[in-house]
Order: sequence, then C-alpha cells, then structure tokens
Amino acid sequence: MEMHQLEYVLAVAKYHNFTRAAEEVKTSQSSLSQQISKLEDELGASLFVRTTRSVELSPAGAEFVIHAERIMAEVVDARRCVYGYVSFEKGDLRVGIIPIAGHYRIPNLISSFKKNFPMVQLSLWERQCCELLDMLNNYDIDAAFVHQLCDNNHMHCIPLVTDYMVILTNKSHPLASKKTVSLEELQDEDFIIPPPTSGYNHDFQEACHKANFKPRIILTCSSVKTIIGLVREGIGIAALPSGVSFMDWGFGTKNLILTPKINSTIYLVTKNKDLFPTLREFIRFTARWSKKQTNTDHFKFIPVKLTIAGRKLKPQAAEMNE
Repeated sequence: MEMHQLEYVLAVAKYHNFTRAAEEVKTSQSSLSQQISKLEDELGASLFVRTTRSVELSPAGAEFVIHAERIMAEVVDARRCVYGYVSFEKGDLRVGIIPIAGHYRIPNLISSFKKNFPMVQLSLWERQCCELLDMLNNYDIDAAFVHQLCDNNHMHCIPLVTDYMVILTNKSHPLASKKTVSLEELQDEDFIIPPPTSGYNHDFQEACHKANFKPRIILTCSSVKTIIGLVREGIGIAALPSGVSFMDWGFGTKNLILTPKINSTIYLVTKNKDLFPTLREFIRFTARWSKKQTNTDHFKFIPVKLTIAGRKLKPQAAEMNE
C-alpha cells in the first residue's frame, strides 16, 4: 500500500468519477484505475461499485476511506511539522475567525503577526462558530477564534477576551427609556439574532431557557451591520455582545444592560497535540499581544496561559515589534 494509492481512492470517493479524480491528482485515468485495482487486489476487496453511470463506494470502501482520510491528514501534519523546524517563519497558517472578530482587535493581532513573520503564508476563513469548529476538526484550518467552548477532547480552548451581551432597541421602542432590562421583560418581544451556527445564538437561547421562556425569533442574520440596521428600522430588538453593540455610537438605537448578565468569551481554539512550529509561535505571539492590550469599558483581555495538553509552550521567537 502506497501513499499515492490512498490519494487516488480519496479523489474517486470525492468525485464519484475516475476522469475528474485523475484531473484532481494530476495523473492519467488509466494510471489511476490501475493503481486502485492494484490496491484492491492487495486488500482482497473491492473499494468501489462501478456502473456505466457512476462510481460508488462499497461497504468496505466506505470503511477504508475513513482510515485513509485520517492517514493523509497525519501525513500532511507530519510534513508541515518537519518543514516548520527548517524555518517556522516560512510555514503556512490557516486561521478561522468569527464575523465579529474585528470588534475585538483581532485584525490588529493578525496584522502584527504578519508584520513580524512576513514569510508565513497566512490565510483567513470567516465563518460562524460551529462551522469553524467543524473545519478545525477536519484539518481544514489550524486555529480559530470562536465564541463557544467545545467538548471535543482533541481540541484546546484558550480564553482571550471576555464580554457580556446587551439588548439593542431603536430609540422609539417602549424599553428605550430604561437603562437596564431583565430577560423576563422580553418574553413578548420580537428578536433579531445571529444564526444558529453562532455561539451567541446558543448562549442567548440557553439564557432564555433558564428564564423559563422561548424567545420569539423573527429573523436570524450573520451581519452585525444588518442586524443593527433592522433594529433601527423598528422590526425587532437584538441581543448582541456589548463590544459590538456599543460601537454603533447610539445613532437611532439604544443599548440596555441585560440582567442577569449573559457573559461571553472569545477563545483561540487549536488541536491539543501535534502543533507544528508555526502554529505554536502564533499561540505564543497571541499571548504576548494580549498582554499589551488595554481593556475597554465593555470587554477585557484575559492573560493567556501557554499550556496545552499539560505541556507548557516554551519561548522560541524574539519579542514582537509593534
């Protein structure tokens, strides 16, 4: 069994077509077919059910693909780890961010890291929390800034920023005369909140459940600007983190302190083992950057503990330049 054979099997499983699979792995269709047949002979089982119209995985093939994907992911990590030791300053780094990351100075962190390590090939992926955690679990990204703890034993969550949620209304809303509002007072309100894949959606609905009511959600939206615009137009009210809501400068809207508080935290999430050197340096850099940040009235930075899976990350690079 050879590595390229696993790659060929995965390509066919992805496209259900030998021609497209051959194009993906940059080989001829005949060579791809021969190598898969050779592997099937070695295993003593057919991995695919071939018809004139399509190619489908056999039961044995479906099981094989699970292991092949895991093996190929480990190979990619192994290569990147070795390349990183040659020069961790020239590695690749794929980072996921939630849409509101810009409100918490994450762009400044990314920019500072890029200025200090210009040779690192850095790519950013903006998604909601659940989507980013799935991407991290599937090795599609290396780290993610999310607002949601995960119970995956293979991931490590590093608290970075703490905040709390507020209620946003337009200035003509009956509640706008208040400074604070309780959850119980909001049972009959129409809500506009982030989508179900967002950690903020999860936290808000969980808080409402504890208050013994189900919020009346009329719209979900992933764009903060759109949510604020809809609130300003009087369609409904919104539950947003204070670091986001207060940046609207109050034009046509009013922020109400919510009681009891719904606290929120932004985490830097990574795998808890086999961290390649470039990723380890990014974590260390984030810790140093965090210490230099000044807290605001609405959100605060948390001292980062450089311990993952019980092991302390040792210093490697010089102090960053700002």
